[in-house]
Amino acid sequence: MSVFNALSTAVSGINSQSTAFTNLSNNIANSQTVGYKANTTAFQDYVAGSLTGTNAASEGISQSTSAVTVQHVDKQGTASSSTNSLSMAISGSGLFNVSKETGATTSGQTQFETQQYYTRNGEFYENKSGYLVNTSGYYLDGYMVGSDGNLSNSLTQINVADVAFRPTKTTTLTLSAEVGNLPSDNSSYTAQSYTTAPVTTYDSNATAHKVALNWTQSDTNPLVWNVSAYDADGTGTIASNSYQVTFDSSGTLASVVDNSTGKTIGSTLSGASATIPVTATYNGVQQSMTLDLGTIGGTSGTTMATATGTKSVTQANPLTASGTTLTMDDTTLLGTTTGSNQTYMTTPVSANGTEVAAKWTQTASSPPTWSVSFVNPYDTSSTSSVSSDTYNVVFNTDGSVKTVTDSTTGASTTLGALSATIGGTSYTADLSKMTLSTASSLSTDSTSLTSDSVATGNFQGVEIESDGSIMATFDNGDTQLVAKVALSNFANVNGLNAVDGQAYTATASSGTAQTGVVGANGTGTLSVGYVESSTTDLTSDLSALIVAQEAYSANTKVVTTADQLLQTTIAMKQ
Repeated sequence: MSVFNALSTAVSGINSQSTAFTNLSNNIANSQTVGYKANTTAFQDYVAGSLTGTNAASEGISQSTSAVTVQHVDKQGTASSSTNSLSMAISGSGLFNVSKETGATTSGQTQFETQQYYTRNGEFYENKSGYLVNTSGYYLDGYMVGSDGNLSNSLTQINVADVAFRPTKTTTLTLSAEVGNLPSDNSSYTAQSYTTAPVTTYDSNATAHKVALNWTQSDTNPLVWNVSAYDADGTGTIASNSYQVTFDSSGTLASVVDNSTGKTIGSTLSGASATIPVTATYNGVQQSMTLDLGTIGGTSGTTMATATGTKSVTQANPLTASGTTLTMDDTTLLGTTTGSNQTYMTTPVSANGTEVAAKWTQTASSPPTWSVSFVNPYDTSSTSSVSSDTYNVVFNTDGSVKTVTDSTTGASTTLGALSATIGGTSYTADLSKMTLSTASSLSTDSTSLTSDSVATGNFQGVEIESDGSIMATFDNGDTQLVAKVALSNFANVNGLNAVDGQAYTATASSGTAQTGVVGANGTGTLSVGYVESSTTDLTSDLSALIVAQEAYSANTKVVTTADQLLQTTIAMKQ
């Protein structure tokens, strides 16, 4: 090696040790930085060439050296406890998916870069806009729950501002009512029918529906009633159901029998639960519910009032069938003149061996406009035994009818001259006693048909579970899924490109991200309430710093010596 080669090699050694100094100083400076991954320095030499003699021996001459920074993104730091309940540490090889804001807003909404970032810094806080942002300013990405209650499969920035409570799915309906009076003389009574006030139920998407019960007294035994549940607003269907409920002479429940099978539901022993299954279909999804009537022999729940007592159910909506005519005998309120998105279904009545009801749906608010048609509320088949034209009814502001037109032909008609086909027979229908109320809302009767759905709740905050589920908490004690944290894995995680704030971007060397929920693609699990500490080893790095200092000094000594040799060589000519 010539003196010049020695000089250039020493200079490259100084540069290499400078790189080592940089990496070591970064490590030491970030020894307390959450999610920081310490780098190491690898050295390599460059061989200028080889000299080949007559004995075929060769010698490679090192001309310089270089330093390469080696990332250790795959090295996991210690999980340290945090007082921040939104902090998360990953146990595994996954990284959080995060975004960076552009600094601009559109209609008050934060705008984000299209570049996807990844980080192990799980020290997140909720900012004033409801986003989860870590201490480096990156926004946490994940999968949000939509308004339909379903988890999206699209990655987006998680926002937990003012989460709205989604009513819980109905599983049980409970009736507490007196359906009629015990007769003072069993030989002379008039069979009656009653309906409960509709109760609001909710499906799995938190969409509201209404269900009501129709009670019809036996013509031969005043203690025997038939009860059926029906869809009270026409937004779904209730599977055909009819049950015989028998009371004893004291007015308490004695038995419940399924009319379709003749079998007793449950037990007839005193104290046994008296329940009826109800199956609804909403938006193509079947939902099973249970109607709780009380207990056999119980004095609460569903009973019959004494002969002089007051029953708590109301007379059924008076849609009656006589011959081939359907008639509303009494004035009935559909809804209000100021309401919107209102629906109404009359109590089903048997006509020509088929159940039929008038289904009303509000289609406009100003002027109040409704559509009405006749349906079998229990029919779930594609071809119904009940068919009719749909009629458009416009009301005046005082609740009276203004115009009625056939939506198919456009012909004008009246509510007293509607038509329907029931079981192949043509019927005329008189609905002229249907009106709207000018009150802001309609009152309900004292019947207590309730559902177990929780309809309202005030948002209190969020908490994160170990599977990455972000749950909203409400003052009613309920928790609901808001979003799920997403994690990504890479074929070569050490091939990621490091950027500011303990974040990385994907490269050709790292491969594309494999993104999913926590635990998918081998990403690992979460420790909530913890953060991942820096992987800096202060003892090792301080020792390496001394070695690098000595190596740096040695290289400078080589430069000084080579310079002296060159000076001596130059002096030979003088």
